[in-house]
Amino acid sequence: MPAPDDFFDAIDSARIQRARELSEIKRTFLAISRSDPLAIGSKSVVVLSYAAWEGFYNECVRIYLDFLQQSGIKVADANWLLLAGLMSADFNSLRDRHHSDTAKREFVANLRDRLICGFDNFDRSVVMARSNLDFDKLSSNFLLLALEIAPFQIRRLRIDKELVGWRHGVAHGDPPDLTAVDATSHIEFASELLLTVADSFQDAILRHV
Repeated sequence: MPAPDDFFDAIDSARIQRARELSEIKRTFLAISRSDPLAIGSKSVVVLSYAAWEGFYNECVRIYLDFLQQSGIKVADANWLLLAGLMSADFNSLRDRHHSDTAKREFVANLRDRLICGFDNFDRSVVMARSNLDFDKLSSNFLLLALEIAPFQIRRLRIDKELVGWRHGVAHGDPPDLTAVDATSHIEFASELLLTVADSFQDAILRHV
């Protein structure tokens, strides 16, 4: 069993780095906000805050799955639903062969093998953010990872409308009206979310110790 503290420290280190980046974003924005008629500063805050949110989430996923892999835990024992990350090829084969009787039998036979697999061949993309970490995506991923979504419920609307929605608008050429955006509050909100994400993954590590 690897030392859990090493993975705790990796999560804390990644969060501190992201928090420092957000702090620098806030400092830079305040320096230019008085002369920014095109709202470049506000748009930058929106895009970079989302990048910190998604990037840190993905880092936590990587660290957590590294822990599970190095611990020798079977995917099915970590959480039954995580088998989805082992069975992408099986699902595709079943579909491509039009759910034939032979394909179904082979699917079931392969399932027996998947039950004893660890995380060496796990498809991590099934629990990554994929450039759209809204509340629904977070909930779906947390369900697979067996993490508790409740701490994010109270922040659901703000995650979807501000953190994700504003970023999508800026990134895809349909920017929202950001003239009244409280950039400091937006950055602090992102920082709070990083801490909640860190707690979620660290609690998950503890459950496997």
